[in-house]
Amino acid sequence: MEKTIVSELLIRIGVNPSYRGYPYLTHIIFQAVSDEDSPFLTSKALYQDTAEHFHVSPDSVQHSIRTLLDAYWEQGNGSHFRTVTGYPNAGPLPPKEFIAVLADYLRRNKSC
Repeated sequence: MEKTIVSELLIRIGVNPSYRGYPYLTHIIFQAVSDEDSPFLTSKALYQDTAEHFHVSPDSVQHSIRTLLDAYWEQGNGSHFRTVTGYPNAGPLPPKEFIAVLADYLRRNKSC
């Protein structure tokens, strides 16, 4: 799978790519989907990997993703999220759950 597929999914559900957390979120979801040997990766490990990849601190990654998701839910994108993923909860979800739902969606729909 390519990162563009993750990015396309984020755009489809209404995530604004202008936020600093967007590339971090894309990277984290891509890593979560790509590492099929470890489907239960911890958010701490994903934040650390992403921080190293982008040469920032894990706290910066976590803060940027939280800011992006706070704006996402405030803009009323829960219906897009539910429609696309089929997840019964229309949010707001904590980052760990948001990432897990999208990673699971991409694993189940490899052809998207």
